[in-house]
Amino acid sequence: MTTTIDPARLGQIEAKLDAVLAALRGATVVPAPEWITIPEAAKRLGCSTDTIRRRVTNGSMQARGYGKLKRVKVG
Repeated sequence: MTTTIDPARLGQIEAKLDAVLAALRGATVVPAPEWITIPEAAKRLGCSTDTIRRRVTNGSMQARGYGKLKRVKVG
């Protein structure tokens, strides 16, 4: 597929791309939150599994599932 672009329009497109690239240079990439097991969360966060369970109980961490299938949201 070939597209013809007017040279004046091409300059505008290049300027917009340069602006996007400049904005991305200072950007910080943050991974999407993920759901992991309580032991995995404790290891990743450097705390005990009891601490993770307390955070779930007091509402400072989200959790879903039951028993050994329970996952907590980190990230």
